[in-house]
Amino acid sequence: MKLGAGKLTAIDLSAVSGSYSPDAFDVINRFDAAALDGLARQAQGPVSHPLERLLGVGPRGLAHIAAGTNYPAHGKEVGMHEAFLFPKLSAAGAPRASVAAVPGALLDYEVEVCARFDRELRSGADFDAARKGFFLCGDFSDRATLVRNINLANPASGDGFADAKSGPDRFPAGALLVVPRDWKAFLQGVTIATHVDGRQRQHARAGDMIKDLRAIVTETLGEATSRTWSYAGGRIPMVARKAIGTESAVLTGTGDGVVFQEPAPDVIKAVMGAKDRAAQLAQIERYLASEAAKRIYLQPGNRVRHSSNYLGWIDAAVVAAGAPSK
Repeated sequence: MKLGAGKLTAIDLSAVSGSYSPDAFDVINRFDAAALDGLARQAQGPVSHPLERLLGVGPRGLAHIAAGTNYPAHGKEVGMHEAFLFPKLSAAGAPRASVAAVPGALLDYEVEVCARFDRELRSGADFDAARKGFFLCGDFSDRATLVRNINLANPASGDGFADAKSGPDRFPAGALLVVPRDWKAFLQGVTIATHVDGRQRQHARAGDMIKDLRAIVTETLGEATSRTWSYAGGRIPMVARKAIGTESAVLTGTGDGVVFQEPAPDVIKAVMGAKDRAAQLAQIERYLASEAAKRIYLQPGNRVRHSSNYLGWIDAAVVAAGAPSK
């Protein structure tokens, strides 16, 4: 595979196999590693496709598994000192996307390495046997919703994150699905970055994750029947049954450089020292108003580019709520 000059040059597995499924794994799984090596050696094999024609490679489901503060530097900047999991409910989008800046929201970006699998996972053994596909993804969120709904007594519970990070345009996915022979070795070499209007905001190494992909999967399966998270006024499990289906992705977390930072000590003291929940919410709204006034969060007209040395790119345009999708 070769990227450059506005095009992708690679072996067209659909043409070779006669399979044109919208799910990349349906095509990839027709070939074992030896067959793929043989195709790569074919002198006449590669063909070129314009980059603008490439679609996102995310799975088809709406419910996904996400890791929060899974990079130490990001945990430090937001005041969290342990990695945790939460559900994200969004359809995987495209590598050229729009994200709506809803009035009153504090819209923030995160670039992540996402993973999906060629089979249902019910155990660690299933994970070990599965082919693992990695792709670049974005995890957009509304920090105002998060601050209003987070469990202040136990932020690592993950409560509040599903509400803040779910939505129809919050999960753009890249166009490249990389299926490595050795997933751990592959991730050690992956870097991810975010630029906003051409200015770098994030840069991280995937090898710095606290919980690796296997740990995220086994934790999800281990708590499948015993743990729930707040969402839309109720409680939901991470997975509907004790299994991770092929329709779900794992978002493995982001590095430092996001807009949201740990609130100042006086803000935290005022919120935690409030006499009741009403007084606490009043302090929270005062803080959110001051954050909105800074205009440091994403605004209509901003352009966000997520990129990776191996996983390609995502270009997202921030638009006003109700504007036509791009």
